[in-house]
Amino acid sequence: MSRNKWIVLVLALIIGAIAISACSRATPTPEVIEKTVVVTQVVEKTVEVPQTVVVTKEVEKVVEVTPTPISNQFIGSGQLDGNGIPANFFSDIHVRKAFNYCFDWDTYINEVLNGEAVQNIGPLIPGMLGYDPNGPHYSYDPDKCAEEFKQAWDGKLWDTGFRMQIAYNTGNDTRRIIAEILQQNIADVNDKFQIEIIALPWPTFLRNIRSGKLPLFVSGWLEDIHDPHNWAQPFMIGTYAHRQNLPDDMIAKFKELVDKGVAETDPAKRAEIYKKLGQLDYENAIAIRGAVATGRHYEQKWVQGWYYNPIYPGNYYYALSKADDAKDPGTMVVASFGDPETLDPALDYETAGAEIIDNTYETLVFYEKNDPTKFIPQLAESWDISDDGSTYTFHIRKGVKFHNGDELTPEDVAYSFRRGLLQGGSDSPQWLLAEPFFGIGTYDIAELVNPDVEDDPAALQKEDPAKLQDACQKVMDAITFDNDAGTVTMHLAQPWGPFLATIAQSWGSIMDKNWVAENGGWDGTCDTWTKYYAITSEDDPFSKIENGTGPFVLDHWTPGEEVALKRFDGYWRTDPAWEGGPAGPAKLENVIIKNVSEWGTRFAMMQAGDADMAAVPRQNVAQVDPLVGELCEYNLDSKDFTCNPTDNPDGALRLFKGQPGVARTDAMFNFQVK
Repeated sequence: MSRNKWIVLVLALIIGAIAISACSRATPTPEVIEKTVVVTQVVEKTVEVPQTVVVTKEVEKVVEVTPTPISNQFIGSGQLDGNGIPANFFSDIHVRKAFNYCFDWDTYINEVLNGEAVQNIGPLIPGMLGYDPNGPHYSYDPDKCAEEFKQAWDGKLWDTGFRMQIAYNTGNDTRRIIAEILQQNIADVNDKFQIEIIALPWPTFLRNIRSGKLPLFVSGWLEDIHDPHNWAQPFMIGTYAHRQNLPDDMIAKFKELVDKGVAETDPAKRAEIYKKLGQLDYENAIAIRGAVATGRHYEQKWVQGWYYNPIYPGNYYYALSKADDAKDPGTMVVASFGDPETLDPALDYETAGAEIIDNTYETLVFYEKNDPTKFIPQLAESWDISDDGSTYTFHIRKGVKFHNGDELTPEDVAYSFRRGLLQGGSDSPQWLLAEPFFGIGTYDIAELVNPDVEDDPAALQKEDPAKLQDACQKVMDAITFDNDAGTVTMHLAQPWGPFLATIAQSWGSIMDKNWVAENGGWDGTCDTWTKYYAITSEDDPFSKIENGTGPFVLDHWTPGEEVALKRFDGYWRTDPAWEGGPAGPAKLENVIIKNVSEWGTRFAMMQAGDADMAAVPRQNVAQVDPLVGELCEYNLDSKDFTCNPTDNPDGALRLFKGQPGVARTDAMFNFQVK
């Protein structure tokens, strides 16, 4: 996520067939993503929200404008003069509190999420260890909003006014409406406060977040593992903390508690630590925490095999099929929106890319169907854990072929994990592996050389060659292999309870060492690793190609239009992945994920049966519900659904409803715009 989810993650609250999307993961995560549209004009459209009419500007890519003092269109003049904001506008605590008091959670939850959500309190999500439902939090209060604005910037802001832009990713109506609620309520407090809302294609949106240019951005997070550390770390000291440019002293204060929380083994003591972090989150008002919604998934009734695992970034198509009488029974068509950022498992930290990776690559262990806490063998046939919990030995499955025909070896496994750790970079998910291998509080390989050069490849390459060699050797020694014995051994810096959960995700995917080297990737030696450190998706040779062992092969990816997968007939699995699960080649011959940013078009595709699944914004469910002929409601105890016909049993669609969410969309303040 960029420790965002993938994060980036690079995760949203759009609930549909693609169960979350741009969430820093990650969010990245987690995160739902957008269609890339090559348009440079700015267009205006009128958008209606509850009891208001606002004007939203949609910009399809960054447009060059007359340079401001820091050449950034999003902050206008770059000064506190009524025509812009200074780069450090949100460093003022009164500004941040004012924005919080001007956000109307009731409207957001009731009108956008259909009342199927709860306001989030603090950085953790409801139900998580350490989450305090009675903790301090902000509520919509225009009077307090005005009071805080009057104190901001030594009292100058109220009379001077400001102008700025809030960005969201194109097609994500949930994020758009969050921005519109702020826009309207803040203007109601003082008409000198002008906020423009712009829609950016996902790659442009993510690029501007990472470069620190957006003064306020609306983004989401889908958890990587079901543990409070996976929420506290990215929001308070990791992915989003860096994207928000939180001050060093603030991060240091948070870090002390975050590190204590992940190291503590007593659940009661851990809970108290995370409650303290929630208090600090409130006191510093570092973001507007959103709401956690329960899920909805719509599909044609001819779709078979769908189930809900909250940790999945998207659909696991190997488990799916279509009835024989379905339209084109061998092809699954999904109407969603957004493009992957990259298909490199070591770099991708957002859900659109992760969904493709999960269906084309594979990990050592995988989830047992719908349970995010139970694991089954995948590329590892079995594993052993030392008595002290710090050494894992994996027995690698034999006879597995990559899509190009190469046979999987233990060396490929060790190479894949080594490559990820050495490639590092804060925009990747590698912090999740760096901590267990290098120690609590160490998030990147560069920190083993010189923490000051993190995310700076050029500076890293100028460091002492001996230190660079030592850092690489530490990775080599931590992950060893024995091709003859068929094993890979991983030596952790300390016991790490969620280690299997960590390597079960897409960044634990195994790549073909020879294929990577032949296509311009790392050759596996300590002499060359710095050339690939903190590589960007634009420069990554594996952003648009794949060669995994998974049940599907990438057929083609046409950015802005579709990603197409085809069945891998040489897939290795002969026994069911779980009781009653799939085995052999996939039942589906093709999967086509269409990038359709306009909701009306997605809806029409579902009506006509041209899409088997579709991403349905929460505010549009009333339009779709009359088409539902079968309702499946979630049972918390069984972690499964009970399905029954609706009052319209002839309806073409099936609705899965009530599944608990593990994603959230927040509005993030940038303390120092670049």
